[in-house]
Amino acid sequence: MIIYITIFIVLIFLLLAIGFFLLRQWTKKPDVDYVLKFIAKNPERASLFIKKNGHNIVRVQSDQLFPLASTVKIIIAIEFAQQAANKDINPAEKINIEDLSRFYIPGTDGGAHEAWLNEYGLINKQTVTLREIAKGMISHSSNANTEFLMMHLGLDKINANLEKLLLTGHEQIYPFVSALFIPYEIAQQKRFNIHDKKDVKKIMEYMENMSETAYIEETIKIHNKLSQDFAGKYKDQVNIKSWYNNAFDRLVSERFVRSTTAEYILILQRMNEEIYFSKDVRDYLQMIMEWPMNRGKNQKRFKRLGGKGGSTAYILTYAFYAEDKLGNKTELAAFFNDVYGYETIKLSNSSSDFQLAVLTGDSKWERKIKSFFAP
Repeated sequence: MIIYITIFIVLIFLLLAIGFFLLRQWTKKPDVDYVLKFIAKNPERASLFIKKNGHNIVRVQSDQLFPLASTVKIIIAIEFAQQAANKDINPAEKINIEDLSRFYIPGTDGGAHEAWLNEYGLINKQTVTLREIAKGMISHSSNANTEFLMMHLGLDKINANLEKLLLTGHEQIYPFVSALFIPYEIAQQKRFNIHDKKDVKKIMEYMENMSETAYIEETIKIHNKLSQDFAGKYKDQVNIKSWYNNAFDRLVSERFVRSTTAEYILILQRMNEEIYFSKDVRDYLQMIMEWPMNRGKNQKRFKRLGGKGGSTAYILTYAFYAEDKLGNKTELAAFFNDVYGYETIKLSNSSSDFQLAVLTGDSKWERKIKSFFAP
């Protein structure tokens, strides 16, 4: 009897292992149709807007607010381009790399900051130009670069641009790297023990009940502390690795800046056309935003291609624009929220193929997309 039970248990574990292996292999494989099926089946968790040559191809939940993750960095890139064109900043100004390190929180950006420094041979350099910082914010999604630029450009000016761009639904941008430290600051203020499970629940409840104004004010206070933290004493004191967990990460994701795919399509159209922005602003934007054009394959397919994506464990977003060799102009914005586990992995691994299919698609591909969302 014991032998049969043992064999049964072994078989169960074997089946689970095989199932896990097959699921892992499936999530790794890009699947354009999976993206479309997911949006069609989960409209409350997804938003899609595709425009081609000025015509709407498909709109799903395009006026609903979704958290943006790093796609919000497009707004900061626009402010950078405008200030550079107006000579309010000097893109060639050299910044000490240690100044960026104030805002670098290891283990929180998927290695983006270090990847940027390594790829461009900056790891052993003492300085880097503002231009390179802006490009690293978009091409590699460096959060440290982003928060530095919030300080350097002025958060008030970045947010004032939302009104100038007629983005009436776009929420206020705040220092989202600094937001990671909010649990620690609450623990300090309320004298909670951030390592105690009961107190952690109290901290989370407090965060959930914070008003938007209070939450943003707290991020700015932390941002100001980091801006003065040249020696890294504040970060060492916080010691985020010792207490940060998935529950805190989910709360931070839920409080992320939100906007709509409709508003980001408007931004993308303005970048894809040569009307809205002045030539000087366009030149800087192309330098920052059109990083995919550094790849030979894209140079063969497109006259221009630019955009930005973002992700957390629960959010996936991207917004891209392109003009192909025939002069066809396409804009794509897709936002996903409250995705988890295999969904996040599958959607992420399918993103590049989906983007390419949309930006290079012919009339047959357009009909296929429309068929997924036919009333």
